[in-house]
Amino acid sequence: MITSNRRIFLAIFLSLVIFFGIKYIYSNPLVFRPDNIYASITQKTAELKIKISSIKLPNLKKLFTLNFDYQTNSDTDKSIHQNQTSFSLPTVSQPSPTDFNQLYPIPSDSIQLYPSPTNKPSPTSRPTAVPRPPTAVPRPPTAVPRPTATPRPQPTVTPRPTATPAPSPITSDTRPGISLTEIFKEVNKRECIPVPLLMAFQTQESGSFFNKDNPPSIIKIYNTYGWWQTGAGDPCFGLGYHSQTGIVPQDSVKAGVRCRNAVGNLADQRIMGILQIGQWEQEVSRKNTISTLPKNIDRRVLFDNAIIFASITKNRVGNLAPDSCDDWPDDVIKIAAEKHHGSCEYNYGNGKSGNYCTEVLQLYKQYK
Repeated sequence: MITSNRRIFLAIFLSLVIFFGIKYIYSNPLVFRPDNIYASITQKTAELKIKISSIKLPNLKKLFTLNFDYQTNSDTDKSIHQNQTSFSLPTVSQPSPTDFNQLYPIPSDSIQLYPSPTNKPSPTSRPTAVPRPPTAVPRPPTAVPRPTATPRPQPTVTPRPTATPAPSPITSDTRPGISLTEIFKEVNKRECIPVPLLMAFQTQESGSFFNKDNPPSIIKIYNTYGWWQTGAGDPCFGLGYHSQTGIVPQDSVKAGVRCRNAVGNLADQRIMGILQIGQWEQEVSRKNTISTLPKNIDRRVLFDNAIIFASITKNRVGNLAPDSCDDWPDDVIKIAAEKHHGSCEYNYGNGKSGNYCTEVLQLYKQYK
């Protein structure tokens, strides 16, 4: 390929020499007169030899682009016209190595005819960005803590007592409690009446039959609903008869039996049980006791008699009943005793008399 490029370059160079030579002869006809032809040819030949000898072949590796753009030098034309009017020959000077490039400049954007695969320009690598040093973020100034005021101690709220859940209703014929004390405690849970007060009234009304020392076997018989019908208990001992007439009622296994003498000529109120509850009291208090004994109730059962008495007694004292379920004042106890007995003073005509209210109060303080 190098030989082929050299041949092309020499052919182009000779063509240019011939072209400019003819152009020069045509532009200077006076120089080529018969008497001057020999001198002119001799001079031009000498100049041509000097120029040819001064030409240096360019590096073959750079002969990949050729410049075909011919430029017309206005200064050269002017010197030619001057030579037409002057017969002086130009001074021949030794051309510099760069004259050829000045006469025949090769533009930088020349056409690339024969690119060499070995001389492909390497892509310009982008300069690596130099990382900037991290800018230190200034820390905010530390806030000076303000002095906090010492909180004032708040008064402690007194906790309210948790309400005790209401006892579940009793549906069994066997009532709770295996002693009088336990029976009265069960009543206290449901009616909020002091246990010593119940014991005081029971002692005053039936102390000769029942007391806190009765064995559980006795308590179980008379604390079961229907004992007067099954014959498990004795109506005369269990106060299953009418206290005013002393006669066992018709629904009992010992109906018509007289357990005690009649008390005067008072109308029969069908009073029975350890706290001496009449038929009317049982019926009028049923709206309150049904929540405790929804199935059945009878004043001959120990627990039933006490629950009826507690409900009626609280209704009798009304707003005078204190909030406490364990301690009642003396005056309220006397009012409850008077309303239950009918009066504080009594005289049964059998040599027994006294003050019912005072006696109940004394018993209450004794059990308390």
